[in-house]
Amino acid sequence: MPQRPSRGEILEQRRQALAEAWQAFVHDGVLSAASGVVSAEVAGSWRRSLQHLNPWSTPLTPEAPLSPQALWEASPLNPAIQPIQAELEMLVEEGSLVAALTDGLGRVLWTTVSQYMQETATDAHFVPGSCWDERSAGTNAIALALRHRHPLIVFAAEHYLRCLHGWVCYAAPVLHPQTAETIGVLCIGTTWDKHTPLGERAVAELAHTLRRHLPASQRQAELQIHAMGVARVLFRGQEIHLSLRQMEILCLLVLNPQGLPLAELHSSLYGDTPVTTASLKAELSHLRHILGGQIGSRPYRLLVSTWADFVILWQMLKDQQADKALGLYRGAFLPNSVSPELEEWRHCIEVVMEQVVADCRDPEVLLASLTQGSQGSERVRERLLELAGQGDD
Repeated sequence: MPQRPSRGEILEQRRQALAEAWQAFVHDGVLSAASGVVSAEVAGSWRRSLQHLNPWSTPLTPEAPLSPQALWEASPLNPAIQPIQAELEMLVEEGSLVAALTDGLGRVLWTTVSQYMQETATDAHFVPGSCWDERSAGTNAIALALRHRHPLIVFAAEHYLRCLHGWVCYAAPVLHPQTAETIGVLCIGTTWDKHTPLGERAVAELAHTLRRHLPASQRQAELQIHAMGVARVLFRGQEIHLSLRQMEILCLLVLNPQGLPLAELHSSLYGDTPVTTASLKAELSHLRHILGGQIGSRPYRLLVSTWADFVILWQMLKDQQADKALGLYRGAFLPNSVSPELEEWRHCIEVVMEQVVADCRDPEVLLASLTQGSQGSERVRERLLELAGQGDD
């Protein structure tokens, strides 16, 4: 009877299979045909990363308007971690781990590092101030947790950057319980040979604990965007007045948190309309001035925490939270925009919302939606009449 492979042998076999798949991808542009070697999430991330990064580079650390310490002091995760910080630091040291908390843009705000991982973390720039979004660090657990909004593991050569192939990382987003905003990501990492399936469950439970300890009165994001129905923007608590074009640019940057190069932003905004890039640069310059310099460049991206009703609404629809979606909906997404990308988003939201209304069988939910002043109220009224008619049968 053949002897069963040891845990170490199984991990080594998986590491080797992923390394071969990675080599085939970065050298020949093809993914391994072997079923299950590379997940769809990782494969998609590899393809995106290939457009922005050399796989033999190290994670980028872009300039930030505020120091990591200032960002950490302002983060709602700072008070949330206090009740469990000592226990987490002890677990990190005993488990030969490194743990980090990022903001909603993937910027590392806080770390605790075991002696075992100290040099490895420093070499990988896994330190406060570094940025682990996909454009800065390629495929990694933080970037994927931000993108997919659920806990996951990135093991060995699943990382796009070669310098991270010695790692395994577990990450989970910290979602605000009321607004569903991604406050940040908790990530725990170690060397690949210490991988355990329990890591994903542990990081998910810790993220849930952080969520429960978030301040009861959650500070609003620095930038709040209402683009469903009547547009309205608040920056640091003050309402600001933007042109439709500036509002479109802002929404495109929100929908692309990893950032957009100038050419891609121009295409998403204008499509085939003959508008010069100089005009777009002028619009960006004006918008950057209004936002106190909080728009980065190369690529263009927002540098502040952001809440946007259309992002939250879409997440509610994805999570099949129909009642909450009906309560948030205020009308079409930027109804006067002719931006190709925003028009596509508007169409998708409207199609799904029509189905949500059609499937709703609770008159109280529909009436509550009407009291919110939704510009989609005609559709809701028609559904209420349908339900009333069914009740008369």
